[in-house]
This record gives sequence, C-alpha cells and structure tokens, in this order.
Amino acid sequence: MISRLVATTCGAALLAGVTATAHAQEQDKRFYVAPMAMFTAVDDNRQLDDAVGGVLSVGKPLTSGLNFELTGWLSEADYEDTSMTEPAELKGFGASFLLFPNRNELPFFGIIGVSHGTTEMHPAAGGPANYESTVGDIGIGAIYPIFSDRVYVRGQAMYRYDSHNRRDAGDTGKDGFYEAVAALGLHVTIGKSPATLAAEKEAEEAALVPVVQDSDNDGVNDDADACPGTARGVKVDSRGCERDSDGDGVLDGSDQCPNTPAGQPVDAKGCSLDGDNDGVLNQMDQCPNTPAGAEVLADGCALTNDCRIPQPGDQVDADGCAVTQAVILRGVNFDLDSARLTPNAKAILDTVGDALLSIESVNVEIGGHTDSLGSNAYNQKLSQRRAESVKTYLSERGVDASRMEVKGYGEAEPVAPNDTAEGRELNRRVELKILE
Repeated sequence: MISRLVATTCGAALLAGVTATAHAQEQDKRFYVAPMAMFTAVDDNRQLDDAVGGVLSVGKPLTSGLNFELTGWLSEADYEDTSMTEPAELKGFGASFLLFPNRNELPFFGIIGVSHGTTEMHPAAGGPANYESTVGDIGIGAIYPIFSDRVYVRGQAMYRYDSHNRRDAGDTGKDGFYEAVAALGLHVTIGKSPATLAAEKEAEEAALVPVVQDSDNDGVNDDADACPGTARGVKVDSRGCERDSDGDGVLDGSDQCPNTPAGQPVDAKGCSLDGDNDGVLNQMDQCPNTPAGAEVLADGCALTNDCRIPQPGDQVDADGCAVTQAVILRGVNFDLDSARLTPNAKAILDTVGDALLSIESVNVEIGGHTDSLGSNAYNQKLSQRRAESVKTYLSERGVDASRMEVKGYGEAEPVAPNDTAEGRELNRRVELKILE
C-alpha cells in the first residue's frame, strides 16, 4: 500500500514538473542554501525518543519545475531506557529532487530523495553497535519570500523509510524503520535574480542611447528650441523663447513692472507711462494733465489744482470743478468714529509733508469734514479732532506748526450726497486750503 502511494505521488509530481517545464519562461537558476531545524518522529521500534536536529541543503533549479539538492542532516535522540545517558546520533548525506507544479503562482513543491544514513548508538554507553542504512524520503513543502527575491522561509514534511542491515537494531528484528520528518528554516539564494540582471542590462542599454541635448538648459531640447541662446534661469514658453507674461511687449527678463494691466502703454522697462511727468504713473494719476513742474500729491493732483464738487454759490471752471484753493487729501481716512490715522493715511500724508517742506512759503488750512451721520455738534467736534490729528502728524514730519491752521467743518460742506454709502465715504475727508 505504501509503495503504491509513493509511486502515485512521485508520478504525479514528476508529471507536474515536466508540464511546468514545457511551458516555462526564463527562470531563476541561482544556487541556494537551505539551513533548517529538523524534528523526527522516530519509529517506536528504535527504542528511542523523538529526535531533534538540523538539515542543510545546497541546490539549484534545473528547470522551471525541478530543483536538485545535496542534503546533509544530523539529529540526536535519547534512549527510552533511562539508564542510557548518551543520546544516539542519526545522520546522513544524500540527494533530493524538488518538484514544482507551478513555481510562479504556487509556492508548494513535492520532494523525493535518497541518502546514505548512519546511526551511532554509542556502544560505550552500553547500547548496540553503530550501523548504516539507506534512507528514502518523500513529502511536500513550501517556500515564501520574506526579503525581496533573496531570502525565503521554507518548510517541508516528509515520510522517511530507513532501510538498515542489522536486524538487532530494533526490538522487532525488522530491517527498516518508518518515520515522519518536519523541517523549518530559510532558503537563501546566491547571486542576482534574472529580473535584477535584466533591469541592469536595460539600464546599461539606456545609458548608451544618445541623449537629446538642451544647450541653454531652459527645459526645451535643442531640436525644438526656437530660441537656443536663452540666458540661464530665464522662464521660457514651449518654443524655448523668453516669456512676456503680461503681454506688454517687454520680455520678462527686462520687464521691471511684470503685472502691467492688459493694453496699458508701457516704456522700455515695461512700466506704465507717466504722461504728465509728475512722478505718478498714468493708471494711478487722478489728474493726468498736471502742468509741468507742479508739486503733486500721491494721486497725481497738484496742491493747488484739485477738482471739488461745487456748492451752491461756488464759482466753477471749464471742467465743472469748484474754483477753490482747497485740495482733497484722498485716502486720508480714519478708524471708525475716531481721529486715529490709518496706515494708508499716514503714507499719503508723508507725500503731503514732503511737498510742504519743499514749498516753505505756503501756509495751509487743514480742514476736517464728516458725513451727516450723527448730530451736528458731535460731527463738528470729530472733524476738529481729525484736522488736529493731521496737523500733529505733519508737524512730526518736520512741517512748522505755525504754517498750519486747523478747522473742523463737521457735515456742513459735503462734496457728495449723503444718502449713499459712496457719497458718505467721499464726505469723510480732510482738505488742505492754501492760505494767502
């Protein structure tokens, strides 16, 4: 029965190995070593306890379905007779075949092997003499990768027949023992796998392929670069030419004003033109036709030439502006219900202070104005405090305080209707009036 089972198992394993070989592609044929711990369920007729030891196999795949191994093993087992103090040694050396039905998809294999075995019974301790035997193994196993394609965990279980030449070796007088063997350990390959070698070969071949050059290092290869001499670090378009991001006709590398509004005329530096040469660029100049040489505020309007909405009885000029020496300081605003200047207001007053310092013969009145929200009396006081706040700031900038008078007008002189938020915002203002 056992011989029939062995023959059937071996036949099936061999058939699977041959079938896998027929369909195998390029395979891993590296040598390997497999050190494993071994446990043997010893035949009771040996009069020994179960044995513990190790096995070392050195092998190599022959085909996709077949490995060949040389195997050595050694184990020790105590006597059932406790008077025997020295253990018996069971060892052997032989060859095995591992049969893989489908190596690439299933980690399992069949194993058949034959070994020359030696049993040393330590006669000096009172046991029987040593003897030799022929050992046959058949079983199954599995390997599973634990570190890339180099190190695997391996386990196997085998049915072992130990055929010896001493009938006095056991307690039955038979010429063989039947045992079960289990082993667990590592399966370590030697050298590089075909996949690794293929990848290295591919990398070497790729290194031999001519590299398309990018002479100016702008990210566009020479064969597609319409502007091959671009300076290092300059941003380019898909043709390799320097960009004009704001479309003003001045390339980014020379454009000192890179965010010019679309359609805005610019100078050679890419900056908006200053049509009246007053130092205020056109897109910020609320008085674009200031006479040459006139001192202007931050909005481009002259100290003596600002346009105010006329009040009843005011004279007007050809532009419909009230004829007055007052200048609205646009942008000089205050915190809500406060005379504290905002940072933007201080920036504008810095320009006003510079202008006053450059024209020392001019004295001015600083007039504070509010919208119509709140009582007349409250607005009168608030406008006075705001005017004084402006005077204080200009004095700190170096303008002689004696050149400045302050007056709060409250809500008495609006420049826009107070029935809209926009109008009220225009009315909350500070004006400079040139004094004779």
